[in-house]
Amino acid sequence: MEDEGFVDDEFIADTAREFVARYGQGSAAMLSERAALAAATGDYLLAETWRRIVEAAADMLAAGCIGDLE
Repeated sequence: MEDEGFVDDEFIADTAREFVARYGQGSAAMLSERAALAAATGDYLLAETWRRIVEAAADMLAAGCIGDLE
């Protein structure tokens, strides 16, 4: 994590890659649920982080990157 509460792009991509590799098409729904839970508890920075991970995972899935991305 970088200063001022921002999460760097590499962390976002690595996390999305891990979820897509493990959960495939189900990863987007799982990540979206985490974003919703964070927002519901009032942790808006965490919710935004999960939303960015959702976007990265969706891009990977749209590009056909399903399964092992290591």
